[in-house]
Amino acid sequence: MNRRSFLTAMFGGVAATAVGSVIASDAAKASDLPLDLTTKLDEAPAEFTQYYRGPRRRRQVCTVTRDRFGRRRRVCRWVY
Repeated sequence: MNRRSFLTAMFGGVAATAVGSVIASDAAKASDLPLDLTTKLDEAPAEFTQYYRGPRRRRQVCTVTRDRFGRRRRVCRWVY
């Protein structure tokens, strides 16, 4: 067994276990909660987990390589 098939089998087993536990679990229903708790939940302000990140600042990264004649050449690129 080589490394690739071992890792594939391992991650496949983990994924199958996760999917099996999600399917086997019972879904929570709002009717199971007490009435006063449901009204409190409806009145609670919403929390937004995703937030807007403004435009990211770009920076220039330069590396020095050799051309086909052996001379040094600087190659620059812009990254986030």
